[in-house]
Amino acid sequence: MNVPNELDGAKVLKYTLNEESKKLSSMFFEEKDGSTTEITITALAIAQYEEDNTYYLFMCDQDWTIQDDQQLETIEEAEAWAEKHFDVIAKDWL
Repeated sequence: MNVPNELDGAKVLKYTLNEESKKLSSMFFEEKDGSTTEITITALAIAQYEEDNTYYLFMCDQDWTIQDDQQLETIEEAEAWAEKHFDVIAKDWL
């Protein structure tokens, strides 16, 4: 597993394993032609931009492509948000 040091220019502080077999969630996107594409969320990362005092919880696919994010005030809030929405607990963070 190749974990990036940065995502979208933000320094990765914590992350979960990114295993294809571990489906945390799915996101559905409607295409212009009316079809739907399903993206599987397989990992989370907590990151911070250099000029920002807040933290971002990035929801990533198998390739560490960010599919969505949540901005939070502290790392603890990011961890709590991940636990509430994805059942990710303290021992899951690396």
